[in-house]
Amino acid sequence: MRNIVNEAGEIVAKATRDGTLVGGHHRIAMEVSQGQKLFWEDTGGPVNPGGFFRHPVSSLRHTA
Repeated sequence: MRNIVNEAGEIVAKATRDGTLVGGHHRIAMEVSQGQKLFWEDTGGPVNPGGFFRHPVSSLRHTA
């Protein structure tokens, strides 16, 4: 497991080693909406939050 932290170093989410978000979806959305940058705690590298919120077209439901 890897932690995702904000600019203040607070843990905002957890992800698996391959980058699959396990928890913290709402917290990530809140941090990004406030203009905060997110980082991997173990490497200090930037996190692209857009990668967590993309959905394949086949998973979208269409209603009439």
